[in-house]
Amino acid sequence: MSQQEAIVHRLRELILNGTLGPGQRLIETSLAQALGVSRTPVRRAIQILENEGLAISHGARGYAVREFSYRDMLHAIEVRGALEGLAARTVAARGMDAATRQCLEASLEAGRALLAKGYLTQSDRQAFAELNTGFHDALVGAAGIKAVSNALAINDHLPFASAGAIAIDIDGADTRQRQFDLLSQAQSQHLNLYQALVAGQAARAEALMREHAYLAVENVRLVMGSGEAAMLEPLANANGRGGSLREALDGGVAA
Repeated sequence: MSQQEAIVHRLRELILNGTLGPGQRLIETSLAQALGVSRTPVRRAIQILENEGLAISHGARGYAVREFSYRDMLHAIEVRGALEGLAARTVAARGMDAATRQCLEASLEAGRALLAKGYLTQSDRQAFAELNTGFHDALVGAAGIKAVSNALAINDHLPFASAGAIAIDIDGADTRQRQFDLLSQAQSQHLNLYQALVAGQAARAEALMREHAYLAVENVRLVMGSGEAAMLEPLANANGRGGSLREALDGGVAA
């Protein structure tokens, strides 16, 4: 693991286990001193955590730990699935324009190329996150529903809720393999969704997009590890028996 990866991993761990509490300022100099490193990799680590939704920028005041609960994350993922599902249904029913079709096809091809070698480097994971964001943004944009776009813009500020919230710096060969498998599944789901859109299968497109949201939960579990992720076990169980994200939430996942 590189120094940068180690710093991201450690700061993420400190946030998720509550050592760095909600609303606490992330002061580069203090964190660098505590970790025994320079400010530059700490600054980059905080930016990565902001992309994941764990940190929030306060402009000139710097960054702070975002206030959230595990239930907040699950709700946000459920909301994204519903909103993007509506967008997918709309596009399938109306038919895709040439520009959207070309954009989705390019994203699929680029994703296939990234995954072809059987593993992902840190830069590959960053590239896949950007491709994923582009795919989702193109679909939502094609739907042309401002209420959906506006709601997603708000929802995406919660941790791990946005399409681009893919862990870039992760530790361990097993974890990296699990993430590769997860992103391969995402690629496959994108292809299935694209085919439903082309075929004009509105109901199927919506269902596929809602199902696709489950991968965001697996991303949370991957990043959090076995400790905090145990709180999300009801969701995994519900998903495994064909249940819904709503079932998991109603099952009493601790906030």
